[in-house]
Amino acid sequence: MSATITRRLFTVDEFIRLDQLHFFAPDERLELIDGEIHPMSPIGPRHGGLVNLLISRLGGQLSKEWILACQNPVQLSRTCLPQPDFAILRHRADHYRNAHPQADAVQLVIEIADSTADVDLGKKREIYAQAGIPEYWVFDLTENTLECFQQPEGGAYRGHRRLTAADSAISATLGITLPLAEILNPAG
Repeated sequence: MSATITRRLFTVDEFIRLDQLHFFAPDERLELIDGEIHPMSPIGPRHGGLVNLLISRLGGQLSKEWILACQNPVQLSRTCLPQPDFAILRHRADHYRNAHPQADAVQLVIEIADSTADVDLGKKREIYAQAGIPEYWVFDLTENTLECFQQPEGGAYRGHRRLTAADSAISATLGITLPLAEILNPAG
């Protein structure tokens, strides 16, 4: 007789309830991807510094019709609650205090990858495309590039550009332009 190993997948509601019951360690950084609970990598100095720089650069360019969310959950489906480094959301009067933003509120997701490029350019790109997130950017710190994806269709992104420090990242929808020389310079 052969044994079958089964997995127990969780919904977003169950995941949040486990946290409310203090099931997880207080300092544990977790996200829910396709029903599976995944630990998040620790944030190193280069990653943290880039988050700080992007808060300054993006926040100064966004109009009042957008909210810049930093390392907060976004509910993509019933079983998917990632915590991207940034999500640019449609403005809402309650600033999403009453519920996590849903996929249709998100214009751009940004991930910063130092040790997580394979996940950010693999599984996470897939879940953001499946959710219909219009733009997805990954700052790949190991390659000093910015991978820009747009036009989600059929669970994948049709458009892709790889930018370097000599380029500028542009989101026409959001009205932002980021010269990448300062951002992708490892010496900062």
